[in-house]
Amino acid sequence: MLPIREVRDPVRDLPCAILGALIVSSVLYFLVALAVVLSAPVEALALSEAPLAWLYAHLTGREPLTITLISLFAVINGALIQIIMASRVAYGMARQGWLPSLFARVSATTRTPVVATASVALLLLVLALWLPLETLAKATSYFLLMVFTLVNLSLWRLKREYVQPPGVIRIPHWVPVCGCLASAVFVGVQGLLDLGLLPG
Repeated sequence: MLPIREVRDPVRDLPCAILGALIVSSVLYFLVALAVVLSAPVEALALSEAPLAWLYAHLTGREPLTITLISLFAVINGALIQIIMASRVAYGMARQGWLPSLFARVSATTRTPVVATASVALLLLVLALWLPLETLAKATSYFLLMVFTLVNLSLWRLKREYVQPPGVIRIPHWVPVCGCLASAVFVGVQGLLDLGLLPG
């Protein structure tokens, strides 16, 4: 009897799962955007700060309570993911000696980096109370894109300097290069837009 594992053949299954998730999410985003554009005047949508909520109220004549609640849960879920991601990054850096060892402490009960998680949650709470929502959203986008840039750059360097062990998913060299360049371009374009050097 085979042991229970999350993935039976990660070399085959993980790339398919990643590409499948990207394709499905891209198609869903496209279909939602297409439905919105075809359902209401583009000029009215452009003037609204919350196009989906405006469209719901425009089509149904009711207050957009349902879509507001859905958006609220989506924002909370996104914040939770960022807390988990940032705390794991802090934990990993502490394990490597790049941050104080306090952040590498793991709870004996939950087996999670409690100090790193609590510190990141507290930092995000302070930023959320101090900064306007739009500024915080832009800062988050910048941070994530810079993380993507550095991760792709690190993968490219690792592939150049180290022999890849057997049984590990093999990614062509051009993939992290393209990922690094694409993320860096997004950061640069967004920066130019915020500075007013490019038309919005």
